[in-house]
Amino acid sequence: MLVAACARTDTEGNVRKALSEADMKSVDVYVNDDSIVHLTGTVGTLSARTRAEEIASATVGTTGRVVNELTVEALEEAPDDPDEQLTHALDRLIDADPVLRERDVNITVSNGAVTISGEVRTDAERRRVTSLLRGAHGVASLTKQLQIHTGH
Repeated sequence: MLVAACARTDTEGNVRKALSEADMKSVDVYVNDDSIVHLTGTVGTLSARTRAEEIASATVGTTGRVVNELTVEALEEAPDDPDEQLTHALDRLIDADPVLRERDVNITVSNGAVTISGEVRTDAERRRVTSLLRGAHGVASLTKQLQIHTGH
């Protein structure tokens, strides 16, 4: 029985590590007594849900099974207001970027006209925000009010 518990702990640790390296730290991992890996928690997109399962499956290989119980945030809250939908979609774009999600980027939308404000640390980050949002579906116009704050 101790061997099974150790194998379960190793599998769980290996899957957690692989997901962490893929920047999917919000995914919870649990391996039950039957060595089935359960993925739980909430992710932002369907593709993130699929990616988490692919990573876990590749990690356990043919020795285990993965049950994907992840919830997709975007599917849970689908506002009726198009501006609200666009705001949520743009927020998810910012949150998906490992650097920009750590910055103070605010997005407001009115009739498809997007205003971005807040602070980033470099001009490259400001250009990245602009590029991400400008190319998003539904953005009619973009007003940039981002400030560069180097932290000094």
